[in-house]
Amino acid sequence: MTTRKRNLVPRGDRPPAFVDRETGAAELRISPETWDRWVTEGTLPASAPGFPEGSPRWRWEDVDKRLTGKVPETPFDMIKAAANLRHGSAKARRREVA
Repeated sequence: MTTRKRNLVPRGDRPPAFVDRETGAAELRISPETWDRWVTEGTLPASAPGFPEGSPRWRWEDVDKRLTGKVPETPFDMIKAAANLRHGSAKARRREVA
């Protein structure tokens, strides 16, 4: 048996982990059209992978990080950082050569 939406536990005063454009826009107090424009301009990240094309969702953590200027860490970023620990950063290697 499925649970009716009205019987779900309220989420409190935080946005859900994934938001649709209307929920995300409401959270930022902008119109859904502005949300779409910001996604196109790169102000907001692209929608998260794994959702059907007709129902895009955005990971709220990515939206928050993009708007606050924090870069989301990806597995590639962590591997790159680990390589820098072992071999030093490119800037440090250039200093050694000079």
